[in-house]
Amino acid sequence: MSNILDMIRVVLFGSHNDASRNGAPAFSPAQDIPTMAGKVIFITGAAGDLGRETAIALARYGRPSRIYIADLPRSDDAKQALTHQIDSEAYGDSISPTSETAVTTSTEIHYLDLDLASFDSVRKCAQKFAAQDQRLDILILNAGIIRVPPATTMEGYEIHFGVNYLGHALLTRLLMPVLLRTNQRQPGADVRVVVVSSEGHVSAPKQGVDFDLVKTSCSNLPYPKRYGQSKTALIGLMKVLSRDYPQIKTVAIHPGRILTGMARSLWKESTLARLTKPIAPFFCVPVTTGIRNHLWAATSSEVVSGTYYEPVGVPGKLSPALQDETFPERLREWTDNALGGIDSLE
Repeated sequence: MSNILDMIRVVLFGSHNDASRNGAPAFSPAQDIPTMAGKVIFITGAAGDLGRETAIALARYGRPSRIYIADLPRSDDAKQALTHQIDSEAYGDSISPTSETAVTTSTEIHYLDLDLASFDSVRKCAQKFAAQDQRLDILILNAGIIRVPPATTMEGYEIHFGVNYLGHALLTRLLMPVLLRTNQRQPGADVRVVVVSSEGHVSAPKQGVDFDLVKTSCSNLPYPKRYGQSKTALIGLMKVLSRDYPQIKTVAIHPGRILTGMARSLWKESTLARLTKPIAPFFCVPVTTGIRNHLWAATSSEVVSGTYYEPVGVPGKLSPALQDETFPERLREWTDNALGGIDSLE
C-alpha cells in the first residue's frame, strides 16, 4: 500500500508544471527554442507520447538538420506512418515520406530500430547511426517502461533497470565518440545529453540501487522500487557523465505530472489510484505541455550541467541515496563491470 501511495503522490501531487514557480524561467517553445540549423538530434522512445511530441516540437520550432527517432522494431509501414505523423504535425500534411526517411524543407526524420532490453540491439542501433552520421548535438534518453511484471532482459537484468538504465548507459557509451567529435569540430558547439528520469526515483530501495539483485528479476521487490532504482541510476548516470565530460552539458529531468503512461498504469494497478482519475485533469497536463522540460533542457542557455531539473527548469530535490557522493562512483564501477566486455564502435 505504501508503494502505491508513493507513486500516486509522484503522479498527481509531485513536482508542479508551472514554469513561473520559485523563480523558474518562463519558457515558451515557440518563442524560446533557438534556431537549430545544422544540428543532429537523437531521441530514444520517440514512438511514445513524450518522445514523439518532443521530436515534433523540436522540428517545428528549431528546424534541426536531422532527428533520429529510436524505438522498438516495427514494420516499414509503421515507420513511415510515424515519420509522416511527425512531419505533418510539425510542418503540415504536404510532406510525403519515403522508406524510413521523411525529408521536410529543413529537417530529416530517420527511424532506427532499438530494443533497450538487448545489448546486441543497442549496439546495432549505434552502429547504424554512426554509419549514417558523423555529428550528434543532442542525445535525449527518453525511452522507458513502468509497471512490467517481474522479468529480465536478454542479458538477465531486471527489466526496468535493464531497459531504463543499462541499455541507455550502453547507448551513451557507444555514441560518446560522436558527441565528443561534434563538440570539437563544430564552431560554437553546444552538445548535450538529456536524461529523462522521474521523481519516482524516490521510490527506490533505501540504498538507491540493490546492485546484488539487479541481475535477477527482483521478484521480491514491488514494482515502484524496481522502477525507482532504474530512475535513480539514470540520475547517477547524469552525474557520472557531467563529471567525466565537462565539455558536454548533461542534465537529468523529471517531466512532471502528465496524463500519460504512468498515470494510466496506476489506474490499472490500484483501486485507490482509480479514485484519483476524475480529479487528474486538475493536477496533470497534456503531453504537449508536459514536454516543456524536455525542450527546455535540450535548448535553454540557462541549463547547468550536472543538475536534476523538475518542470520547468527548477533544480529538483534528490533522494538521500543520490545525495550520497559515493553513489555515482559505485554506479560507475558496477556499470563498467556489466558493460566491460562490449567493444566500442571505434
